[in-house]
Amino acid sequence: MSAFAARQKLLAAATTPNVDDNDNDGDIIDRNTSAKSFFTRDNFRKALQAQKQEPSHHVDETPAARPRKRKQGPKDEVPAEGRDEGRHLKSQFPNLSEPIPTGRRRIIYYSSQRLSQTNIQPKANGRMLLKLLDGERLVILGSYGIKVRDGELTVAGAFLSKSDLVHWVHAPQCHALPVIRITSDATIELHPHPGARSLRQLASLNPAFGRLWNESDDVTPGQAKKVIPTFQIIFTSDDAPKRGGIQELVSPAEWNKQLADVLDSKRKATPVVFLTGPKSSGKSTFGRLMANRLITGSGLSRQPWVPVVVLDLDPGQPEFGPPSVISLNKLSSPNLSPPFCHPALDPRTAQVRAHTVASVTPSLDPDHFVACALDLFHTYKTNPSLNKLPLIINTPGWIQGTGLDILSELIRQTVPTEVIYMSQDGPEETVDGLKAACQEKKIPFVALPSQQPQGQPSSSVDATTPATSGGGGSSRTALHLRTMQTMSYFHLLFSSLTVPVPHGQSQNQSQPHPGPTWSATPLTHLPPWCVRYRGSRPGFLGILCYDHQPAPDLLADAINGMILALVKIEDRTGAFRDFPDLLVVSSPQEQQQQHQQSKQQQQSVQQFKKQSSSQKQQQPELLICKTPRESLPHLPNPQGKTLSPAHSRVLGLVLVRGIDVKKGELQLLTPLPVEMIAGNEQDLVLVAGRFDTPSWAYAEDLHRRQWEKNKAAAARNKQQGLVLGGGAKMEIDDDDDGPGDGDQSDETESVGADEVEERPEWERVQALHGGTSEAQPWVEMLHGSQGRAAGSKVWRVRRDLGRR
Repeated sequence: MSAFAARQKLLAAATTPNVDDNDNDGDIIDRNTSAKSFFTRDNFRKALQAQKQEPSHHVDETPAARPRKRKQGPKDEVPAEGRDEGRHLKSQFPNLSEPIPTGRRRIIYYSSQRLSQTNIQPKANGRMLLKLLDGERLVILGSYGIKVRDGELTVAGAFLSKSDLVHWVHAPQCHALPVIRITSDATIELHPHPGARSLRQLASLNPAFGRLWNESDDVTPGQAKKVIPTFQIIFTSDDAPKRGGIQELVSPAEWNKQLADVLDSKRKATPVVFLTGPKSSGKSTFGRLMANRLITGSGLSRQPWVPVVVLDLDPGQPEFGPPSVISLNKLSSPNLSPPFCHPALDPRTAQVRAHTVASVTPSLDPDHFVACALDLFHTYKTNPSLNKLPLIINTPGWIQGTGLDILSELIRQTVPTEVIYMSQDGPEETVDGLKAACQEKKIPFVALPSQQPQGQPSSSVDATTPATSGGGGSSRTALHLRTMQTMSYFHLLFSSLTVPVPHGQSQNQSQPHPGPTWSATPLTHLPPWCVRYRGSRPGFLGILCYDHQPAPDLLADAINGMILALVKIEDRTGAFRDFPDLLVVSSPQEQQQQHQQSKQQQQSVQQFKKQSSSQKQQQPELLICKTPRESLPHLPNPQGKTLSPAHSRVLGLVLVRGIDVKKGELQLLTPLPVEMIAGNEQDLVLVAGRFDTPSWAYAEDLHRRQWEKNKAAAARNKQQGLVLGGGAKMEIDDDDDGPGDGDQSDETESVGADEVEERPEWERVQALHGGTSEAQPWVEMLHGSQGRAAGSKVWRVRRDLGRR
């Protein structure tokens, strides 16, 4: 026997108690603590009745069978390693009965609350009332609103006390779930999320959105018409989805101390915190916790900052906006959702200014990235309504080489009150470079431990625990998350971003907005915007390409089916200052002639006033070229220059659905409302760059058809007494997911056939097309050698080809 095998045998003998052989229970657990959320009175009464009738398990009272008790501090500070097999996580909660430790299976406790008539009471419309004691905790999967009727609690860094406000949370399984911790005896009310249904409907268009919430694995399509709860309380690992484990949002002790220090420095100076660190080190998570802590304060005697400004400088994984966009945002309520659940903010109240770098990494043009970042910071410093508010600067994870130079330059230019590096493991070159930049401006430098990576066991999960009893959540790679955020952006209903403010109340006093809603209609079934590019009044100035410059005769093919940025030009002279060859300044006589011509074209006095005021600005003309075949207007850029961010800003992203050469129109898809771009036709530029290829948009129709087939098959099997729980499967190749991202592994996700309900738009589109789209699908899936020439075959290449 090897030394390793002998050691494992000794450990098993030392930690595994003796269990009665006559006990046939394979799952030794106190089942009184294992219960899912009950949102109807009938289910609640049935659960209580079953709880009273269930016989108690035989418990071996020998010391070997009982776990040793010890004092524990806060859960976040308990390390996952070195715990005995019989020790469970909730020993500090007296109302939680101890499980019987066995060698067969580990039961993980996530929530301390037990199912009882005295502490959980279902209400009408899916609401739930809970009474919790000081020190208790809840872990909830799904989408919900939380209202504190009495007492105080913390969630994702935010301190919530008695109030009439409802704070809305999205907690999918692909991200760490926020933990509700009671700091003072509290009575809370959980509400179903009004935007949960539309968000889950996106799973019918892309399997990446599937199996993230509290869906049941055995739900049949007939149950889809019933009222399905939008959240589920995770009491034990038996309540967690079996398809993957649960990972909790953990804030280490060093993080908590740093958050307290930032809040204590409120009266000394307005905090400007610069967050940096390697990829997946927890910059965004820590920034979210800090923003929530500053907005809500700390403890009953809190003194919050409201609102808080966030400078989001990570184009690859932005917090507020689609990929490739960096922005300056003002937050008035805690941020309790992952980025793909709020892909855009209300441009009138929350998003102050935004720029695009036309790429998911600053490496496309580092100088342009720094210029955009400094322009956003200049907006913060020069705006009287913003410069007195705390600022959190979140940066990308590019920390070596040119990335280090970018970070050092930003530190010197912004001069923050503190620089926080989210790693204590180097690299040494990066740490020394950042410290040198801080010493020049006498800025404090703090190094904090990195966040526990997704997929690794948290403090409540043992590394040896099976996947069905805990472990990492349903992980998504950086490419998956970018795809989900971009898709969420294009399916967003912008009208749902409007925050209603009751009469007589300020923005800070109004009820927190539940968040956006989405449309589950495939983009290929939506009527596009038809933007004219020929004629006397085109809809935009031209197309400007950053970085790669395609030949004019290939421009149409290069942008067709791709994502472009819609940029508003605030001042032509300033925006095109790096394009001297494009600016054509007209003489006074020519300007007068143009004025007379425009005057004759006026159809109303109001339109004439608008045109005359624009003529007073004496905007220079641009030298715009045309492509030879399509006559597309484009701005020559042989040197790869960029627009000046001081005189331009991005409005949003558009997807080129097609080009109608006969009519001279571009067919564009965008979630932007008409009021955002109406009246600015002459000041818009379409910017092309290295945006991610929107392959997800091409396959939405295919996934929707597959979902319909699975739904029909599930209905047939149900009639035969069978249950079909699967759905369309997603297979993601292990290809390169773009610059700056790590390796990704093949992943297969399943979308349940009952998770999405057909929307009225889908039925109307099918009726309008009369079934013609059925004969000519947007995308077809080829299997094997299907669709290939005779004699050809599929070649499969391994990534480790050449390894020995």
